[in-house]
Amino acid sequence: MNALKAAGLVFLILITGGCVPASKVLEDVQLIQAVGYDYIGEDEFQVTDGATYTPPGVQSVPENVVLTAVGKTSKSIRQKIQAQSTRPVEVGRVGIIIFDQEIAKYGIGPIVDNLQRDPNIGRDISLCVSEGKAFEILSADIKQEESVSRYVTDIVKQNMDRTIPSMNLHHFLFQYRGDGFDPFLPLIENKDQAVEVVGVALLKGDKLAGKLDLQESYMMKVLYEKTNKGIIEVDSKKKNPVSIQNLSSKASFHPRKEMTGYTMSVSVKMSGRVMEAGGLDLTKQPNIKKLEKKTEKILEKEMLSLLKKLQELDVDPLGIKEQFRQEGYRDWKKLGQKVQFDVHADVRLIQAGIME
Repeated sequence: MNALKAAGLVFLILITGGCVPASKVLEDVQLIQAVGYDYIGEDEFQVTDGATYTPPGVQSVPENVVLTAVGKTSKSIRQKIQAQSTRPVEVGRVGIIIFDQEIAKYGIGPIVDNLQRDPNIGRDISLCVSEGKAFEILSADIKQEESVSRYVTDIVKQNMDRTIPSMNLHHFLFQYRGDGFDPFLPLIENKDQAVEVVGVALLKGDKLAGKLDLQESYMMKVLYEKTNKGIIEVDSKKKNPVSIQNLSSKASFHPRKEMTGYTMSVSVKMSGRVMEAGGLDLTKQPNIKKLEKKTEKILEKEMLSLLKKLQELDVDPLGIKEQFRQEGYRDWKKLGQKVQFDVHADVRLIQAGIME
């Protein structure tokens, strides 16, 4: 898709077209902090720059500036964006790149390839997919003291710390180019002028293949990486559910071949603390043991459901096939939907008797 390849060059040209000399001051430039890409048509795309302008004055407060243009080529979009600004458009500390889901369906590979070639782009930069237009997010009237660009960057990183699996440009490139993985990105949405992380966008190669909601995303986080954040709710016979804080969790994968086919055994160990007891008397050890067993069953059920969903979508963000490759199975690329899953959770609750 020629338009997408051109889109990948827009950001690169905006950078190389104006490197800020050390002698320049903030008042002289428009600093880009976020960039959004929106699909318009097969031959057109929209680029939106979230910028900050600092007016003259000792106690000046930075102001939000949104620059956007639609075009068929990188050159035309660059001219249109620069024509809207009273100052040279320069790259500041870009924190996030947003792809709307329509452009993600066509493939974001050409854009990402150009980003990773640019020395001004840090490998820890965040990438995400938006439900709705990236322009609408970067131009939202968000009631925050910080800029919209900074706000969106912070909310994505905060959720990667607690509720969704971590991802940045460096990790995306590893999974995008690796044979045994498929990449994924945070999924955000503008809801009533408030940007929210709503889950994870799953990609097959560089194209959008499916989505996970927040609960599914948290299960994927526990399987994807060690984590010591997040809350798990467990229904109780009392009026209110029990809330358990994840203090530490780790997943391990054990591939094997049996007479009936291939099986992936997944083991999850978790230590948790009861934050809300829901009316249960957790000073009694039998009640704690029952709660541990119930939490284990919930984890096993939800994780198995997630693994089957990923299998049905034919995406592999957890590197299941890579696990088989490491074990020396020559036909690991052809496994796909042939793998059966066996999930076992081991939950230990500590400090459970404090909250009642």
